[in-house]
Amino acid sequence: MQLSKISHHPQKQKIEIPIIGSPYDRLTAVLEEFEPGEKRFIIYPEQCGVNPRTVSHVVEREVEVMVPARLHMSVLDMNRFSIERVGGGGIGLGVKIPLKARVRSIKRPEIVVNGERPLLALHFARVFKEILQYPGGFEIELYDHKRRHVGLGSSSGTMCAACIGINEVLGRPFNNRELRRITGYNACEESPSGNGYLIRTFETGIGAMVGIHGGLVVGSDDAEIIYRAPLEDTKVIILIPDVPSLEDEYTGKDTAADAEVGLLLRRARFLDARLGNPKAHMILLDLLPALVKGDLKAIGDALLDISFTGSKRAECEQHGLFGAPIFQFIGAFREMGAEAAGMSSVGPTVFALTKQSLVYERILKYLRNQGIPSSRIIETEVDNTGARIIENNEERNYLEEGWLQG
Repeated sequence: MQLSKISHHPQKQKIEIPIIGSPYDRLTAVLEEFEPGEKRFIIYPEQCGVNPRTVSHVVEREVEVMVPARLHMSVLDMNRFSIERVGGGGIGLGVKIPLKARVRSIKRPEIVVNGERPLLALHFARVFKEILQYPGGFEIELYDHKRRHVGLGSSSGTMCAACIGINEVLGRPFNNRELRRITGYNACEESPSGNGYLIRTFETGIGAMVGIHGGLVVGSDDAEIIYRAPLEDTKVIILIPDVPSLEDEYTGKDTAADAEVGLLLRRARFLDARLGNPKAHMILLDLLPALVKGDLKAIGDALLDISFTGSKRAECEQHGLFGAPIFQFIGAFREMGAEAAGMSSVGPTVFALTKQSLVYERILKYLRNQGIPSSRIIETEVDNTGARIIENNEERNYLEEGWLQG
């Protein structure tokens, strides 16, 4: 499917969402639809702290890219969210649920996209052509993990895979840090109107950090990595519970913009403003030392406290009864011995982390005894590698490259 030659252009719309964080925090977020690669919506390198550069010669290459899905354990501060920049920071974990891209650079100055999420593929192909003044074209094929808008990073992972593939076939004009910024600042997803346009998203950059580097990452505002640590020999059980917010998964929608923005930029901002100090203490004095020591139990204790604090509490509450259905699973996992448990992103996906085989089997038995269909349970493990690139039957990754500067 060659999307670069689409001729039908429905009227673009603006989505206006009133945000009331408190009596003194009232504004309106405007999400404006745009075409893939529309220049007015491209963030150029110099706009996001990256030195501009060009790729003037075409070398035909082909790579396959696999990136891990991400669990987004918490945003640091939703008051730093902006549709103009990467903001908010967060805590994320890579898990072995792959998202895949195949990218080929070609001499013909056209873009051909196939597979899933074609608008995202087309957008980032046009972004790279524009910001690098690249004269050639691309053939791109994308596949996500089919679990969209339940907290497993289908959009961020797809964007990350596409950008890594494009960057690789162009000879890596951007290092890892720069690539994280280019990806995050140009983040978008399909408009909920389903008319072939895109809208900007509130992006923390955690998807790109985890997708490139794997492991558990704490990221600051503005797409910078504070710390990254592997969680070796750690099993992961993921549950997508049956809650009303799962409706989009079965209606085939590609975006969750309405529900997420409507809730999170009201109550979540309010809670992060009120509880910013204790949340910062939990991260600085509990979570980060536990990461440095590789203490999964202490990591889990910090994540549990964060689950009841600030915006993460608001994310859990949106699933009914002030979060009781979500907190029930988190509490049950911990009582059964899981070293860490929580909800990913805005949910409803919940997860348990453990290094103990007996605990792993105990949790699976519990979920099956609850009558939960196997289609809602994912058994996997932590991905500590991050992106894998295959070219000419040889695989490489970024493990030997620094995660601070790339």
